Amino acid sequence: MTLDDEKNSVQRFVLKCNVSACYQELSNKIDQPWITVCGHIFCASCGLAELGKLPAICPICCHQLTSPFDIIQSELNPPSHFVEMVLMGLNPNDCLEAARRGISFWQSQSVLQLNSSENNVQNTRSQIVEMQSHYEDKVATMNREIFTLREECQRLKEENSKSQHHKTPVSADRSNSNTQEQQKAVAATKVSTNATGTVKKQLYPRPSIPLQHIRPTSSRNDSLPQRQFLGKF
Repeated sequence: MTLDDEKNSVQRFVLKCNVSACYQELSNKIDQPWITVCGHIFCASCGLAELGKLPAICPICCHQLTSPFDIIQSELNPPSHFVEMVLMGLNPNDCLEAARRGISFWQSQSVLQLNSSENNVQNTRSQIVEMQSHYEDKVATMNREIFTLREECQRLKEENSKSQHHKTPVSADRSNSNTQEQQKAVAATKVSTNATGTVKKQLYPRPSIPLQHIRPTSSRNDSLPQRQFLGKF
């Protein structure tokens, strides 16, 4: 990896607020971030809420912050002449120590972001496993319901086929019973009619005519001359 590649990789790395609930990207466009001596950085709102009054406790590592020099508000991208002037006049060992602390700060921030990303990945995997288990249970329940409904449909089809199979004999029995009922009704009507006639004959008998009053008709017809048909009327 060349020096330009290292510069580009450093430029692509963006500092973020170390409070997990916030975790926003930090830049001078928003506000100057808060940096602690223990190597943690916070946005302006989180820094003011957690470190606004001394003594304070770092919300990440619980380090005691008692001195005003334990917390500073710094620019992330200071002017180049400020960077050139800030270490002038200091002991070389102090300059090296400051450089070492600065590099250590960036390393710790990269490790924090890496751990945060791994935690997010682990949480996401756990959620995926839970969702997979949940939906597998749902699918199994739905499959059981579908199987039960299929069995119910099969049972209803069998009952329907049986009812259709027995429908014709039942209708034939019904028609036979209707015919028998009609025959019984006709016979009852005849019996009632005969009974009514018998009762009428008994109640109102036909008067008998004496023999002397009966005129013989055959002799009269025999005495009459026979007429011949002679033509048209």
